[in-house]
Amino acid sequence: MRNITQRQPSLLGQLREIDPNLNIQWDEIRGVASSIRGNLTTAPAVAPTNLRAVAEPNSLAFLETYGELLGPPDISRSLRLLRSRTDDLGWVHLEFQQYYYPNGEQPALRELIQDNAIEVYGSKLAAHFKSDGTLIEVQSSCWRDIQVDRELAINPQQLQTLLLQRIEPIQGFSELRSRVEPQEGSFPLTDPPRLVVYPWQNAFRLAWLSYGYGAYNRDSRGELTEFPNITYGQLVIDATTGEEILFAPTIHTAETADTGSGLAVTPLGSPTTRTLNIVRLDTTSTYRLKDTTHSRDIVTYDAACSTSYNSNSEIGTALVNGTLPVSEDTEGDKNWNRVPSATVSRTDGQQPEVDAHYFAQQQYEWYNALAGRDGWDDGQYPNPPVPPLTINVLAHCYPPDEWAPDDCTTVNAYHWRRKAAGVWTYWLAFMNGNGTTYDYPAGSHFIFAHEYQHAITNCSFIDGANDPGLNALPATWFGAVHEGLSDVFAGVSTEQWRPGTDISPATPALIFRNLAYPRDAAAYDSNKLDHFDDRNTTTNFYARGTILAHCAYLMGQGGVHQRASRTPVLIPVYSMGRQTVGGKDFLKAARIWYRALTNYFSNIGAATGLPANDENTFRTLRNGCVSAAEDLYGTGSLEHKTTILAFYAVGLHPVGTTYGADVTFLRWGADWWMSRPYIGISSPNWSSVDLFINNGGASEWNALINIIDSTGNPTQYENTVYCRVRNVGDQAAQNVQVKFYYAKVGTPSGWLEVTDKDGNIQVLNIGTLVAGESNFPDSAQNSPPASASVKWYIPPLAAGETVDHFCLKAVVTSDNDVNIYNNEVQSNIAYAPYTPGTPFRLPFIVTNPLDEEIALELKVQGPLPRRWKARILGDTQGIRLKPREERLLNLTIDMPPSEDQQLEPPFDGEVRGKVFGSLSGPFAGTLTDITWDGQRLKGRLVGTLDEIGSFIGSFEGTLDVKTWQIKGRVTGNFQCAGTGNTSQPCLGLEACLRPLRRIDISQLVNGQPINGTTVQVQVPIPDNPYAWKLPPTNTYVVPEAAGCKNRSLLFLAVAIAILLFLLMWLYVTQQPVELIP
Repeated sequence: MRNITQRQPSLLGQLREIDPNLNIQWDEIRGVASSIRGNLTTAPAVAPTNLRAVAEPNSLAFLETYGELLGPPDISRSLRLLRSRTDDLGWVHLEFQQYYYPNGEQPALRELIQDNAIEVYGSKLAAHFKSDGTLIEVQSSCWRDIQVDRELAINPQQLQTLLLQRIEPIQGFSELRSRVEPQEGSFPLTDPPRLVVYPWQNAFRLAWLSYGYGAYNRDSRGELTEFPNITYGQLVIDATTGEEILFAPTIHTAETADTGSGLAVTPLGSPTTRTLNIVRLDTTSTYRLKDTTHSRDIVTYDAACSTSYNSNSEIGTALVNGTLPVSEDTEGDKNWNRVPSATVSRTDGQQPEVDAHYFAQQQYEWYNALAGRDGWDDGQYPNPPVPPLTINVLAHCYPPDEWAPDDCTTVNAYHWRRKAAGVWTYWLAFMNGNGTTYDYPAGSHFIFAHEYQHAITNCSFIDGANDPGLNALPATWFGAVHEGLSDVFAGVSTEQWRPGTDISPATPALIFRNLAYPRDAAAYDSNKLDHFDDRNTTTNFYARGTILAHCAYLMGQGGVHQRASRTPVLIPVYSMGRQTVGGKDFLKAARIWYRALTNYFSNIGAATGLPANDENTFRTLRNGCVSAAEDLYGTGSLEHKTTILAFYAVGLHPVGTTYGADVTFLRWGADWWMSRPYIGISSPNWSSVDLFINNGGASEWNALINIIDSTGNPTQYENTVYCRVRNVGDQAAQNVQVKFYYAKVGTPSGWLEVTDKDGNIQVLNIGTLVAGESNFPDSAQNSPPASASVKWYIPPLAAGETVDHFCLKAVVTSDNDVNIYNNEVQSNIAYAPYTPGTPFRLPFIVTNPLDEEIALELKVQGPLPRRWKARILGDTQGIRLKPREERLLNLTIDMPPSEDQQLEPPFDGEVRGKVFGSLSGPFAGTLTDITWDGQRLKGRLVGTLDEIGSFIGSFEGTLDVKTWQIKGRVTGNFQCAGTGNTSQPCLGLEACLRPLRRIDISQLVNGQPINGTTVQVQVPIPDNPYAWKLPPTNTYVVPEAAGCKNRSLLFLAVAIAILLFLLMWLYVTQQPVELIP
């Protein structure tokens, strides 16, 4: 802490005496604690029924003593309560606004302010009380030292004149003025201006704040345009000089009740039919897309791509006056089934109206079940300025003029809001798309949810005038917060982390924006950010926002954060799981992010023009999520630890603190399958590359079971088990140890310890593991060091036992591990022989690991060629398993002949070979999303150049289906290991493509997988320059193999004897002997 007064350390010391585990985040710019969390109670706890009444006086009592840590010494007298809320846990959250009391004589100023106090814009203090009355956290974005030196020089009338002069030369001014001024006499303002103190660029300025029309020179992507347009937004004008401090557009991009139906956008070509809540107009045959079944109405409009409805004033006025056309069915069948065709234009197609209406209902009900939220406003504001907001949704909308030359076919959508006559109106709007890159954007649940969240975000903040909104320019951190939160909630509500593919006609389907791997160069909205250290490589708000969305992906879906230039290269973060709330199934991450948004983000502040300060908004979000995880699930819980790890992975761990040592594994692929195409590691769904058997050669061995030999004794063969441990933390892990267990293949309920042939329990002692390192690298997968291995003796099976494959489990511990929830890894894989024409059968076990009876749910799937068949023998329908009950089942795989002679699709698989060009060397990785027309092969190529770096991009070339050899061109992003330097080389590739023939047997409970087994068929690789030999697939020790070591010694002894005989004979005869003719 640098910006700190003499008294502040003493106050911190006093608080630490109350709670030694106090967590403090310090704001170096403001000179205050941005967050203090712990036991802060200085007054007796009260019963929950009295909590709301005493929360404010208890907060002020705390601030009387400790307020100097959070603002000026007299902060308790400069705060006014904005609102108080009780949440679903019974906690109470207070939000205060900071005010400034000017000194000196400024008559003009005194006439314009009330109570001699001026709002310090964006400066908030929040206090959070647990249901038992404990003050658990105080947050602040207040300023400690405020000095306003400038005098008021511009009055409201002068302000209006000044703003008119600035937009008058811009095209469209006269038409806008004639339309708006009759309703808004203060045009271009739509709201009376109010005076605030605005912190801006290391100064505190008197400023006028209002909403109205201003000049704006950025397009929908936030990029600068050649000429400005007039748009609607929040205006912040220096009240001394007239300078425009900020102009923040409010636009953000991405009857009788009845039921009807309509055709959706998806699936493309054969759209589903959706059930819709509608109304009937009187007793006519006209029905409208209006849902009146919720606390807020949902109304969907057909803007018909009309330029009469493409500006803020036009749409806002039409919504208020009721002149915007509601989507109708006038045929009396209550069916919106018109789709584009040779005789029906895209503008006349009703599919986007259907999906927009349906998804609005879905999102409304999602938030309502999650936290009891009513629509956008949730009743959190006085009326006016915020009435119960109708959920207005416009389909077939023409884009605003400032997006020119875009037209109705653009692939875009937006959220906009407008204040007129002192009242706010909100709406969402969706363009038509072009039908080639993407179909109607309203058909994407993710895109709809993204725009819906913009309204939720705006209605999660309040200023001193009771106005909602987090106003943000695209190039600011607040713009990134807006876009990031919209991607976050679109992700956790739809669970579409690679969105847009459902409305993409392309092959393969085009990802809109990749939250699993934001740096994806092949995405429609490509090359975004996934780590805070990269924040200054761009000011694009979408790019920065995906840092938050990628974090939410790691928390919710679970995946792997990858970066070749950082240590560690891979940080796996596993999903914290799901729970039922309000009758709906939710990701736990959704609860955490929502609680953080509604209760812990209010002190986010306002844009100050100081990047080093404004970027702290992301750190505030991080701290809020950590607090929310603690509130909901407890300190030290899996959810709490996973939240901390996810933000650490994206570079948002608190500055000046260490994360600690965290020993973990890259678990089986089912836990991170959505990241798999982007890290170049071909992990099976139910097996881990960090736990495997290698008895020589490639690391694809079944465990070998000992047998009774010809002498009546068990053979003594020991498998060699290897385990890779990863320390993903920033501190060395001490005394790292791994223990091993095994069970019958399937979903076992009981585990046996791994021992050697002498019965010794096997423990891998790694000792100290350096921060960010593994005990052996990923590149050594097929040549692992002996130091990473233990021995595994499997005794002969009991008579009648048929299960001859096993699950293997490892558990790692460390003396200073900070996260005990990611310390286990399991590999359940069976390597099967390729037996063309003869079915392969695998016996396996299914178990109920829960404490209540469950129905047996199994799913068998895999990327198999057309003629291959995999199925479970017998009828499994209706089977129920009691707790811990086991059942023996059998999987059979039918394999056609000639797979080893000529490949058939699908081709996704492993690649090994070499690259050449500006970079050259051995290459290993994966080729996925493959398309093939019989001549040209295309796909996503990801992998590593040995000792050089990593590559992710595209391959295009040829495939020899007989030799499995590929040759062609690769393009994409190459990242040099250790330096962070990224280039876009064009390289050549020659390699062997080995398509993976895997069958995954997954056991599910309530539709969610809990365990499984992967069967990998080992089709022999044809001879080619880059082919490699596969290990045998047998599961029993061959007696000769068990004694191979003794036979080797015998051969050596015989060879030595022959050599000695030859030397002796040479000595005796003294004749030359040619040993190698």
